[in-house]
Amino acid sequence: MEKRVAHLIAIKAFTRQSLPVPIPRRAPWESVVKVLLEKWESERTGYLTVPSPISFEDLLQRSRQTRGIFPLIAEQRAAVKSFAYYPSSLGPLQIRDAKGVILGYRFKIPSHLLGTLSTSSQTLDSHSTGTSGGGGGDRLARGLYESRHYSVWADYGKKYVESQELLRDGEKGREWLRDNQELFDYCSNQLRFLCPEQYVRMTGNVAKDMAKTRSADGRKLRPLGGAWHGVCLNQGIDSESGSRCHQDWLDDKWLFNCVVPFGNGFKEGELVLWQMKMRIELEIGDGFFFYGSMVAHEVAAVTAGVRNSIDLFTHVSNYQLLAKHQKAAANKV
Repeated sequence: MEKRVAHLIAIKAFTRQSLPVPIPRRAPWESVVKVLLEKWESERTGYLTVPSPISFEDLLQRSRQTRGIFPLIAEQRAAVKSFAYYPSSLGPLQIRDAKGVILGYRFKIPSHLLGTLSTSSQTLDSHSTGTSGGGGGDRLARGLYESRHYSVWADYGKKYVESQELLRDGEKGREWLRDNQELFDYCSNQLRFLCPEQYVRMTGNVAKDMAKTRSADGRKLRPLGGAWHGVCLNQGIDSESGSRCHQDWLDDKWLFNCVVPFGNGFKEGELVLWQMKMRIELEIGDGFFFYGSMVAHEVAAVTAGVRNSIDLFTHVSNYQLLAKHQKAAANKV
């Protein structure tokens, strides 16, 4: 435990300024990190570890092929029936490859956070189904449901910008982000303990560089989904509007996406991970980390009710812009 605490502090996953709780009077702040780590471990006691049939290295290599080419197995629709199925009743779940690299992680989320997510999402204005702000040309590429992206990214220019969908929704969108900040922080703290290097990658130098850019009304730009730089809100997946197989090509390959389903109840609609040959049931109350940029995925048919979800993500363009800024600064020395 002491070694893990020392590592979290050494890589700056935790600093005095970033502690999620106050430091008790006269208590060393390192002891607070230890208490938080022990609490996190106790909450996932008895988690199930399952092996992945494909490694992180193979996923990374295959993801470098021409954009738009899915794994051949995705063309065999009937193959899904043979995939390993992991119901939500099994609780916390950790997927590892043969070298011990974590490829997926299911965890529990407090119900009050999902209640806020559901209530706040009803305040947003409805837009046409199939709407996507992820940079793709096909509006229906992911399915017939409503989707909006609130993010800071550098996809279309030489600086960080807020997504057009956030600018379109204005104060309603920003209020939705504020309402759900506790949820984003909760998921971020799960990542901070599970894969602290990823947390540091998202909240370190790139966030500092992002803050040098200001919005039209003078605000410093910052990640909008907790540690993640953006959040995609999907609404209205039902028996008539399924999700299509896709990969999140614009996301950073070294970072997890975080999926959180919500709503008033739905049946079926598990997450299909094609290369990993798995079906992961995500009920309301579950969150799930996986590499959306490298794993072809889709939501299986929803047989009753309506499935909504958020997807916390970070585009690789932010790191490409950071590298350009760092190179320019080095050339000035």
